[in-house]
Amino acid sequence: MTNFAIPLLPSTSINDTVNFYMAIGAVITYQQKAPNNYVGLKIKDIELHFFGLKQLKPATNFSTCFLRVDEIDTFYNHCRAGLKALYGKIPLKGIPRINQIKDMPAYGARQFVLVDPSGNYIRVGQPIAKTDSLLFEENGKKPASGTALGKASELADRLANGKEDFEEALRVIDKALKNDAGDEADITFKLLVLKMSIAHRTEDPKAAKQLQPTVIKQLAKIQDHHLIKDEIAIFENIQEELGLR
Repeated sequence: MTNFAIPLLPSTSINDTVNFYMAIGAVITYQQKAPNNYVGLKIKDIELHFFGLKQLKPATNFSTCFLRVDEIDTFYNHCRAGLKALYGKIPLKGIPRINQIKDMPAYGARQFVLVDPSGNYIRVGQPIAKTDSLLFEENGKKPASGTALGKASELADRLANGKEDFEEALRVIDKALKNDAGDEADITFKLLVLKMSIAHRTEDPKAAKQLQPTVIKQLAKIQDHHLIKDEIAIFENIQEELGLR
């Protein structure tokens, strides 16, 4: 028998939890209503179990787990389609939601985040080649050398997409853009898209729309789009959500 762990997460409504996860392909493996409301689900051969906790406030729920999957882009698109069918649109902000998929080289993962109706933070990732952090010592290795703009990009990305500390991420972005010498066009583009994404995710459509011309102008400066493919996809999705396309 192989040893394994099963995350046990809280749920304000087992019915809402089941509907959410079944929309992205889960099947029920076990369910009971008494003495405790409880359900076991399996998705991509990974088990997640949930127990009823009606008094839980989703906005202050800190429960989380990481799902390591293969074919992550296919699964991501399946999740988006399933959630759109369930809710009538893809939930990109608030609770529940699905965040944009992107490479996180400093984490060694291509990943996205699902936040379910109870506020459980489900990080979904697939391993990619890891780059050494420009900022932090990891596994006994000192930070790699890098430019100030590159360091700012890594820090803002970690703050916004790893910690969801949008206020601090914006502070880092604005300082970096203010001091931008203009010789790292791809990194500048990433910072601008991240700033636009934060505005969209924090329900500030006016700020997001105001950034569109600047982002388009910056994109025109870049010939090789391979290194910014995820940011281009994020930019296009935000424009579609805001009715700018």
